[in-house]
Amino acid sequence: MNEILRKEIWRKLEGLPEDKVYQVLDYVNFLRSRYSEGDGRATSFQKFGEAVQETMRRGRVPAKALKETMKAMGTADRVLGHVREAGREFIVELEGGRPEPAPPASPPEPPRTREIVVE
Repeated sequence: MNEILRKEIWRKLEGLPEDKVYQVLDYVNFLRSRYSEGDGRATSFQKFGEAVQETMRRGRVPAKALKETMKAMGTADRVLGHVREAGREFIVELEGGRPEPAPPASPPEPPRTREIVVE
């Protein structure tokens, strides 16, 4: 999907009321089930959040409560993303993938004095 189309869809979605956005989501899920080959790049926590959201919608939870729950889950997903990235960096450093910064060079030793004998 090109960036202009992505921004247009996003802009139009933002103008819709919350309950209509969920209708759009249902339609997108329907289209994906018919025409899409993959599940995209969702993390396991994102998939978990989507399952929680779907369960809440089936249980007819009010839109405001659903929105606040999803907002909290989105925050948790971002935090876990940062933790995941820090863990990856830690593993890379343990495996020696990134060298430690070199310690500062020690100052050169002063020259030794030599006695010059002229005959």
